[in-house]
Amino acid sequence: MTQTQIVVAVVVLFVLFMLIRSRGKSSPRIDVDTATEEDIRTLLMTGHKIDAIKVYRRLHRVDLKTAKDAVERLADQLPRSTGG
Repeated sequence: MTQTQIVVAVVVLFVLFMLIRSRGKSSPRIDVDTATEEDIRTLLMTGHKIDAIKVYRRLHRVDLKTAKDAVERLADQLPRSTGG
């Protein structure tokens, strides 16, 4: 293998790694501008608390702390998965 081939192989592997890594972290496709309360619950149930806070802030036009507190209260009310 030439040095150029090695560099190309490393770059390809890096790009594949980043694509695979990002797939597990993507949040559901929710448009913040048209989001609803149900979308906030969906984000919470799929483990996207920060996105849920963003949607809550936009929907209710509140500051970050107010949105965080409200979303955490909502998360406490949601059914918990047993993971088992």
